[in-house]
Amino acid sequence: MVDKHNEVVNGIYKQWSQQCSKGVEGVGYLCGLWSLFHVVSIGVMERHRAVLGARDEISTKVVANTMRDYIANFFGCESCQQYFLGMYDSCGFNHCRRFKQPKSLPPPESWSQFALWLWEVHNDINVKLLEAESSRMGTVASKQKLELAVWPSSESCSSCKDQYGKWNSDAVLSQLKKQYWPGGVQNFRYIVLKKKDRKEEESSGYAELLENLFFLAFSAGIVMWCVKKQHINFTGRHKKYEQDYV
Repeated sequence: MVDKHNEVVNGIYKQWSQQCSKGVEGVGYLCGLWSLFHVVSIGVMERHRAVLGARDEISTKVVANTMRDYIANFFGCESCQQYFLGMYDSCGFNHCRRFKQPKSLPPPESWSQFALWLWEVHNDINVKLLEAESSRMGTVASKQKLELAVWPSSESCSSCKDQYGKWNSDAVLSQLKKQYWPGGVQNFRYIVLKKKDRKEEESSGYAELLENLFFLAFSAGIVMWCVKKQHINFTGRHKKYEQDYV
């Protein structure tokens, strides 16, 4: 699959959407990659209920680790790669706690943590890039420029921040879904990630047969014991002396 999409994976592909390229030819790879990551983060939240089998393979932690490994192996910007890996491997933005989910019935709100975490990371990187660019030019980024570096802006989402500048997670999540999952879930279908192979089915069937035979044998023994006990009580054959009958 990597070979098939080699041009995209290695940043050689030159045709990107207007949203990412801004009309500049050859620009858009990083924007397209970030968009893909955000789509995946929202997709996991929206589609995890449709997965059958191997549910543990689509947990927020597993998906985040997969993204981390992708960046480690295929991301072209070495400095960006090193920053992300260092941040992730040191539990950056508290993801080691935020991505913990019980194996059975994770709470609904836990599925949104990956999307919100990625949004926080993306904004932090944008701010750091702006500060680094300003430093190279011998200036300091203004507060207004720093505010423009984060997403979403107050103009695009007035409810995403309160009057004190604190982010509203629910509003941000709705904005993320609007941006990266605008159509919602369409053509809902279940996805089977893992099926039992023939050997597993045969082994399972053989074990089940032995278990049933053991249960039948045990049940038959109990019935025979009860019948025998009733017969002895009725006939009195267990009595050693005649006076025991009185």
